[in-house]
Amino acid sequence: MLAKRLNLPLLAAGVVVLFAALPTGANAYIFAVQYWRLVNPVSGTVTLATLLAADDVAGGWW
Repeated sequence: MLAKRLNLPLLAAGVVVLFAALPTGANAYIFAVQYWRLVNPVSGTVTLATLLAADDVAGGWW
């Protein structure tokens, strides 16, 4: 909704959504790599969660 109010182009709105979805996922991945624990499942989960969040938010825009 904010992207519509700011009249952001589609690409810029997509970048905003991805950046908004990444911080917590990035932190989980960094911890997994640092402690060498469950790196593959964490990276897959972060990717899936980011894609689902972007799809969910983008679905609300149109």
